[in-house]
Amino acid sequence: MMKKLAGIPFFLLGVVLVYYYSVRAWQVFLEVCPNHDFLSWDENIRLSYVLDQYTDFRDGHFFRGILPFLESPTWPPLRSFTSFLTLYFPTDWPVTFRDSFQGLFFLILVFPTLFYIAGKVSQSWFWGSVIAFFGFVLTIQTGEVPAYSLTSMLETQSMFFLLWSGYALYRLYEDDNTGKITASTKWLVAFSLFGFYFTKYPYGILFFMACFAYELFRNPVQYKEVVVHLYKNYAKNVRLVYLIFVVLMILSLPVLRVVTDLNLNQRPFKVFMYGISLILFLDLSVYFFRKREELVKVVPRTMIVLWAYAIFPAFFWLFLNPDRVNALIDAQMIVNQYTRSFFLTLWTEPGADPNVPGVFDFVWGFRILTLFAFTSIVYFFVRKHESGNVKRKDPLLAATIVIFLELLILELTTGNKQPRHVLQFIPAFGFLSFTWALRFVQYAESQKNRIAAYAGLATVIGLVGWNLFYTQGLLAGSFFQTKPFCYRGMNASDFQPAREIAAELEDDKRYILINAFHDLKKYETKGRLLASDFDLAMKLKTYKQGAVRNDHAYKWKSWSEFDSILLLSDVCPDPFVEEKFESRSKKLSVESTLVKTFREKSGIACLQEFRILKPELTK
Repeated sequence: MMKKLAGIPFFLLGVVLVYYYSVRAWQVFLEVCPNHDFLSWDENIRLSYVLDQYTDFRDGHFFRGILPFLESPTWPPLRSFTSFLTLYFPTDWPVTFRDSFQGLFFLILVFPTLFYIAGKVSQSWFWGSVIAFFGFVLTIQTGEVPAYSLTSMLETQSMFFLLWSGYALYRLYEDDNTGKITASTKWLVAFSLFGFYFTKYPYGILFFMACFAYELFRNPVQYKEVVVHLYKNYAKNVRLVYLIFVVLMILSLPVLRVVTDLNLNQRPFKVFMYGISLILFLDLSVYFFRKREELVKVVPRTMIVLWAYAIFPAFFWLFLNPDRVNALIDAQMIVNQYTRSFFLTLWTEPGADPNVPGVFDFVWGFRILTLFAFTSIVYFFVRKHESGNVKRKDPLLAATIVIFLELLILELTTGNKQPRHVLQFIPAFGFLSFTWALRFVQYAESQKNRIAAYAGLATVIGLVGWNLFYTQGLLAGSFFQTKPFCYRGMNASDFQPAREIAAELEDDKRYILINAFHDLKKYETKGRLLASDFDLAMKLKTYKQGAVRNDHAYKWKSWSEFDSILLLSDVCPDPFVEEKFESRSKKLSVESTLVKTFREKSGIACLQEFRILKPELTK
């Protein structure tokens, strides 16, 4: 009981810290940020789809409303589903407020998650509360987390599920060391790893790759037997050649992007990659199912759990829609050199290197913590109390290696090096580093060594805690004045064109929209930057009683359920848009008449409305 009570002070401090940060941050969002009625490009598109689904459910088109959840080619459906649910919440918050609050909500969940898993791993609620408090400090005292915590971007959701994924692996390998993996651990693996995968498909796949790499390190002799078994019973002749061919094709994607000028972002190539990968996946899955009784005797228990509860269902979902594989290849081809290295981004002081934007306000806290944890890991390997085999199977080492490997694989395989991609790792690194630092103290065998270890740990905690009082520290007085909380900037006029265009619509009418700014020919126009903002603003105006739906030749075979057609471009009339409009009208046998032309004040966009003439009116 006393051990549990000892954790109360730091836990209460953490609750106060989270409450203070959350309330003040949300207050800044409401009172200071002028563009909280818009989201970022990706968020706009996601929310626009959700608003379309809302109108479908409202109108009784239930299958059409559910279908986007099942398709979800680019983004997993989890965030779209939670955004959809918020539309039915009994609150007067605008839709964009509800969507943006999800970023803050998942950041808030990071603290109790840290407290729970750190308490379980350290077997001390006191140290659990300490690790949770300073791990959360490490997370918020960064340059970009405050901004992302007030958006519907997926960084804070990734933090939450990556923490749980690390703990799930800890539980999995801890159970395996006892000889039996419990049902609760299996379902924890399913919840956490699938949740992480359903946050962003690439992150989940990289996590599976890291798990497999650790499995090879953990059980090299047993996996040698697995390879021999598969070679003798599965990978024979054509199957072996095909297996090697597919694996090499997949592994070659990041290499070809770097060393060649080949344009791999072509549909025929992506369909080819989908086809060969699907055949291999189905063939392996069928073989594993048919030979499951034999494989259980050869394959490690941990890999069976990972396959059954995470990897198989994840890839089954992936291959249900070819566009998901296409989107993964598209993501692999993106090149954004905002930073030279993800590792250097974590290690570098902000402003010290123009090619490496640092993350932490006071980077020395993270540096010393990492070095202390690294020292503990080295000491763990050199001490002679356990055999090498026992050390390889340590559950904390397992979680550490897998999360480190995920960042390493991300570093080596992606050209999209945006600093925000490292943010998801900060709470997990904080949890793992503090836990290893605590282990170093526990390893001390003499009173003198224990005092020295505690002094080192206290120094690390002090340096991390100094973030709160540093130049931009949360308790320094200037945190909420200097941090970039307003993700969409401070200039309200940037999005005024979208507001003015949306204001011209009637909220109870149904419109079909041809937005030229989404077309390649309009990429150089100023309105292109607001293409998704125009969509969202118009849908927000009409989703409750009317509708605005983007025209799509394959989706809309008829315009009979709409009242008007909207043409949005940089000029009026625009021959390019009118050609598309006339072609679609002719194909769908629709007659219409121009009723409105509106150019917003900045002159970057012009809207034309054509009222659809119903058949009974044209007789």
